[in-house]
Amino acid sequence: PCGPLLARMAGLLGVRRRLPLLLLPMLVLLARPQTAAGFEAVPCNATTMDCGMDFFADVYQQFLMAQHEVVIMPYFIKPTLKIFHSRSGGPPDITLTDLIVQAVRRKVHVWIMGWDNAASEKFLPFHQDYEYEQLFEAVGEDHEYLHMTLDTSRNFVASVYYIPHIKSYAFDRKVAYVGGIDFSENRLDSPQHVRPDPRLVQVPIDENHVTGNEKPWQDVMVRVDGPAAEHVAMILVERWWTYCKSEGYMRSQASRPFDALADAIWGVAKSLEASKWKGYQCAKLPPPGRLGVLELSVSAGTGDATNQYDVKVPTLGVQSSGLPEGKTVSAALSTGGSEQVVVTGLRALDSPLPQSVTFTISGIQVTANSDSDTNAQLIGGDLLKARWLPDGVPQPVPAGTQTCQMALSGDRDWMGVSRPLTENYDDHLKIIREAKRYILIENQYFSTMFDAASHECSHSNNRVQAELYSGSTNQVGQQLLDRIKDAGRTSSNFSVAVIIPLGTEPGSFYPNLRGTFCFEQAVEDFWTTESFKSDWRDYFSFYFISNAVDVPANMGGPGTAFYGIFTHTKMIVADDDVAIVGSANINDRSLNGDRDAEVGVQIRGGSYPRELREKLMLAQMGDPSLVDTNHLVTSLNKVASANAKALYKSMGIKFPEGTYTKDGQTNQLFGLIGVKVVNVPTLVSDVDFATLKYPLSREVAGGGGMDTFKWFVVPGAKPPKLQGLLFPWSRSIWGLPKMTSVTQLYSNAFNWRRLDGQQDRQEVGNASQPLLV
Repeated sequence: PCGPLLARMAGLLGVRRRLPLLLLPMLVLLARPQTAAGFEAVPCNATTMDCGMDFFADVYQQFLMAQHEVVIMPYFIKPTLKIFHSRSGGPPDITLTDLIVQAVRRKVHVWIMGWDNAASEKFLPFHQDYEYEQLFEAVGEDHEYLHMTLDTSRNFVASVYYIPHIKSYAFDRKVAYVGGIDFSENRLDSPQHVRPDPRLVQVPIDENHVTGNEKPWQDVMVRVDGPAAEHVAMILVERWWTYCKSEGYMRSQASRPFDALADAIWGVAKSLEASKWKGYQCAKLPPPGRLGVLELSVSAGTGDATNQYDVKVPTLGVQSSGLPEGKTVSAALSTGGSEQVVVTGLRALDSPLPQSVTFTISGIQVTANSDSDTNAQLIGGDLLKARWLPDGVPQPVPAGTQTCQMALSGDRDWMGVSRPLTENYDDHLKIIREAKRYILIENQYFSTMFDAASHECSHSNNRVQAELYSGSTNQVGQQLLDRIKDAGRTSSNFSVAVIIPLGTEPGSFYPNLRGTFCFEQAVEDFWTTESFKSDWRDYFSFYFISNAVDVPANMGGPGTAFYGIFTHTKMIVADDDVAIVGSANINDRSLNGDRDAEVGVQIRGGSYPRELREKLMLAQMGDPSLVDTNHLVTSLNKVASANAKALYKSMGIKFPEGTYTKDGQTNQLFGLIGVKVVNVPTLVSDVDFATLKYPLSREVAGGGGMDTFKWFVVPGAKPPKLQGLLFPWSRSIWGLPKMTSVTQLYSNAFNWRRLDGQQDRQEVGNASQPLLV
């Protein structure tokens, strides 16, 4: 829709040729409606939890110390899974249920807000009703302190496809965690991702769990404190209130018998079990949060009298539409005294706090501002001094202070807001535009829109013309590509490193391969077209993390096993100045605002962005001091290439080529199903050329199911000496995915061809299995 407008603007500006690379995306951003940030940036301390081992240990202590309230906003929970340790070194021995029962016995209110949509039980293994009922029964007569709800969206028509993808938790509104880790499955892992590991969840050794552990899981949480922790809790508060007052809640309650019957017919286990807990979902609502503090003091006038004053602060009126206004706050003040009046209330997630408040003191109306003191004359010459502190934070925040600001995605369905929130998207674009030296991204997805001129990757959003259909509309990729191109033109010290999974679960396999294949190709093609003398690999590179370990004799040894590490992180950091950690993937679902709901935290200033980078690089490069932030990609390439050489020498696996050499014969390592290889028509199946057949190839690469873990063993090989876990990625590893229908966007198999010298553009045979959701 913006095309004609931009063309007209270009004409008015007298632009005869293509707009400058950085100008066009800026015009697109100007044309796209922007949403004002709801929560303010507030001073905070922030700490990185690298993987579940760190996170669960920290959460365990917070549960033990909680005095008033625990807030849990999960994507998914398994309350009876042992994922916490009462002592270090051994296997996990404590469940989430154990910790919740202990908390409610101490009269601590525990609030759990999960989600449910029309497909969650039928198409996904997410039957949370039964899990919640088990929790309800476990706390027994103390259930008045356990509050649970499954958000089914606020509209009368239930959501089928989109969900709240949030993983955020808060304790006493003083400490909170935001990121990508749930209380479930294989989230318990260490940054070293060693298998086998007795400290992890233990399962029987079988073909899907070759070491008795679940698959490696790389993830990050950020721990914040102070007003930022209060903000995390207030997200739950507002979502809970708007849900309980919505037609969506009434619909879900009225349809409970029919839903249970439909689930039973569909074959959902335990769907007809009683769900007594559902009768209490809205029986009690979480208390409103602190909106700010009004600081008041009265100094004596010329007389000796001590005067008494009544202070009344009306509601701020920032709650969501349809919710009740807060109560007027009253306070007493006398000559020579001072008071901090705490103002509480509900707060819409898209409503910033006012920078001034109007109140009365013994009938005199006074307006207090946030950026300066207000002075007013009172009875008998007394002098009032007043100042409004939004969030309880003195304004302005001193320059250089480390601040945390919520970054939200979502609309009325899951967040109760009046317009879609795109803060995650806007913040990512802003960080990319403003970065001066480097951008480091670690994300589960790379599904985004960008210019591509090649036959395979052009017409990405045209279902008829596209060879590799994308459908993505978010501009993260375009912004990155323009910054990389500009750096190449100016030979500036700027680079972009993106760490992605080597393999992903079926649903995201094609979007990731399409995005990474076409983006790397677009960068390389630009360098070739422009005939730059520099190496494009010094300005941009994809990476993945994997491991190679010694195989015990009882697990197929002696030998060495290679396996990919599933990267679930959602993180971006730039210039050691700013970072975002949250639940948002780089795809339209997370960023566009009208689909999934997401929560992230943007941290600016202070030491945290640098500490985040160093914490991740400690495990992934072995030594964070090896990183040169003025030449980020070059320094990462050195370590990744050294790891690749060590792996090849030890096991015959070669990256980024994606090959395996044994007894002088080299084959592709990873295969996919139903393949016809370009230029080799006699090879019609991956049996003919791939060492690992599909789906084993995807599972070894880290893209098995929620808990499936398989590895590739080279008998007799000695483990390589790796510097961390970082390896170079290239589009040669998997080859060129081939779209034949829109349903393949959600498919676990697709047509595919292997890169083989010159790109052959002939059509490839159809996949041998139906391509279904």
